[in-house]
Amino acid sequence: MKPARINSLRMRLLAGTLAAVSVLWIALTLVAWYEARHEADELFDAHLAQTGALLAGFVGDDVDEIAEHLPTHRYARKVAFQIWAEGTRLLAHSAGAPEERLSKVDEGFSDSESGGRAWRVYSQWDAKRQRLIQIAEAMDARRAVGRELASHLLAPLAIALPLLAAALILLIRASLAPLSRLAESIGSRSPSRLDAIPLDDAPRELHPILAQLNRLFGRVADSLDQERRFTADAAHELRTPLAAMRTHAQVARASRDVAERDRALDKVIESVDRAAHLVEQLLTLARLDANSITGRFAPCDLRELASEAVAQVAPVALDKSIELVLAESPRIAVTGDRTLLTVMLRNLIDNAVRYSPPNADVGVTASMTPQGDAQIEIVDQGPGIAREERRRVLDRFYRITGSAGSGSGLGLSIVARIAELHGARLELLDNPAGRGLRVRVVFPESGRVK
Repeated sequence: MKPARINSLRMRLLAGTLAAVSVLWIALTLVAWYEARHEADELFDAHLAQTGALLAGFVGDDVDEIAEHLPTHRYARKVAFQIWAEGTRLLAHSAGAPEERLSKVDEGFSDSESGGRAWRVYSQWDAKRQRLIQIAEAMDARRAVGRELASHLLAPLAIALPLLAAALILLIRASLAPLSRLAESIGSRSPSRLDAIPLDDAPRELHPILAQLNRLFGRVADSLDQERRFTADAAHELRTPLAAMRTHAQVARASRDVAERDRALDKVIESVDRAAHLVEQLLTLARLDANSITGRFAPCDLRELASEAVAQVAPVALDKSIELVLAESPRIAVTGDRTLLTVMLRNLIDNAVRYSPPNADVGVTASMTPQGDAQIEIVDQGPGIAREERRRVLDRFYRITGSAGSGSGLGLSIVARIAELHGARLELLDNPAGRGLRVRVVFPESGRVK
């Protein structure tokens, strides 16, 4: 089982700081202890050398009485000396010294084992080189000094860490208090309150988070406003065909004339078709607003998509005796969602058929621009769209005043949204042949299918 991670920012700061201080303190203690022990060893060696020199200077015929005049102190069993005649016969020694030589080395410093103990020994001859003086210090005494020194260096850590922890707790609590106040402020907001959080009183480190949160609030507010408008407009648009259905159904029910009843029922069917078309458009538009579809993009043949859209609209064109003409072209590649691109083309072709007079022509052409971009054009012979109206017709539910078509005002807004999702450019232009509208959709960075 994996150990639980510390998810508290306070605990992370506290634990991290205490760990860093402890590691740093211990590392510095080790360095200081090593340096201090080295200096202490040199100082002890100097004392041994100085004591050896003093003994060598005072050694005489009464050498055997030196030990009796030495003072008693707490290190008596840890510091020892020996005086050897010709280096072979023991003349005198301290109470703590062994009977055997402290070191086999005749001059200078050495480390040795004697009498079952480890010693640091300094050896020196007297001026006549007749007597060998060896003065030593037990190694365990030096180690004890080193341990005592280390304990004195580490002992403050046991006191400092709790005090530092208490100070850090207070400091971290005071420093993170704005986070608690911010959380309380956000938690107390009503779902409808999406205004920006003020940054004046917030710590500078929180500004990037709050700025992103304010942008999110703005996007959510825009989305909610859009949904409210969409719901209101959809309810308004659906009310008309539903009211027409009810009216024509009442006429059919009250009518005694068969022909009149049939006409009323035809109107009911017409209203049902209009409502069904409107619902389909609304669902398509809602799906485009709700989901990101860029993950489903794949290479598509633009002319093949246009052929499918023409086939879907062909029955409507046949009823109006309108000829749909799909111009020949090579295969042209675009990257996008095949279903949505077909919906876009079907809406454009359907609009062209709806607003063209009977016995007219509607042309569909897929081609390449001189700049190497893929494009498709739909040209009709309808009333066209005035230049000052061309931007507004892309809004939802907007219909040109006096328009003779039976559309819902959603077709071009769906086309514009799908084009935007695919990074395409939608252009509403005049028909170069005269009356009518030419709609062009350009797909940048596309090309021929090989």
